[in-house]
Amino acid sequence: MTAKRKRVTTNSTVAIGTWPTPERGDILVFRRKGFVSGVLGWILKRFERSWDGWGWHMAIAWKKGLFGYWILEAAAEGVRVNLIDMSMFKDDIRFYNWLDEQLSDEALEEFMVDNLKYGYDVAVYPLTMLQYLIFHFFNHRIPRLLNNRYTCWELAFWYARVMGKPIQSIHKYPMVTDFLKEVKRT
Repeated sequence: MTAKRKRVTTNSTVAIGTWPTPERGDILVFRRKGFVSGVLGWILKRFERSWDGWGWHMAIAWKKGLFGYWILEAAAEGVRVNLIDMSMFKDDIRFYNWLDEQLSDEALEEFMVDNLKYGYDVAVYPLTMLQYLIFHFFNHRIPRLLNNRYTCWELAFWYARVMGKPIQSIHKYPMVTDFLKEVKRT
């Protein structure tokens, strides 16, 4: 790890006609779209009143490519590397430098190789909502199931933990709202 850096880029800080690209290792948050995220987002908003409802999908900026940016994400196919055209997402993506130091290429590559084999964890969505309901009414959390399957939130939180700056306790269900709260707090 080298040089300390602090940066948060949102679509509100971008000059008209330009679009910055993330730095390698940044955590990306994409705008909430689609029916399922709409329903789950509506439920989540009932418990997270401070959440603006904007962000939903999370990924990790991997490296700049010739025609876009390579990201590491968990999607229906499992953990994968995907090329995205940043200009297509100019109003639908925010990127955050969560880590205090720039990581080595070797550390990032090792994380990618170690996690590409894992599948997608669809069970975590209902369990997360159940956790919120139980916590809201009984002030008690249900234990998190730790397995080798990830949602996009779990992958981003695991990445932060492995790279030395955990976002929250490993026993809490990862939520995009928890990440955004921690970004504001730090």
